[in-house]
Amino acid sequence: MLLLTHIVFSLFLGILISNNPYFIILLMFASILPDFDMHVPFVRHRGIFHSIFAGALVGLLFLPFSFQLAFAFFLGYCMHLLADSLTKAGVKPFWPHPYRTKFGFITTGGISEKVFFVLILGFLAVKVLYILN
Repeated sequence: MLLLTHIVFSLFLGILISNNPYFIILLMFASILPDFDMHVPFVRHRGIFHSIFAGALVGLLFLPFSFQLAFAFFLGYCMHLLADSLTKAGVKPFWPHPYRTKFGFITTGGISEKVFFVLILGFLAVKVLYILN
């Protein structure tokens, strides 16, 4: 999935889970971090950075400050993995184990992702309107 799709997906789920803006912002930030692997030499995309272990490890860094923030980070990281699991390429959430989650109906950057993005954006708009009323 593309960056904006990850952000909108995590924002929508974050609003469903919490009304704490810090929680939601950290959740959104964490949801884009696994794709950092595309900018690291000699690291394979959708490898170690696309694993639950990496999310848990980095989430533990927030634990001394706040359990809620550590949870928000881990949850946002996992939301990225969930969204990428919906793509045809899938992810290996238990890397280095070869098991791959692949529900495979979305092509990254394709029409199916655009439709998914618009649907999530629509659900987000409805939720925001509901909150405001």
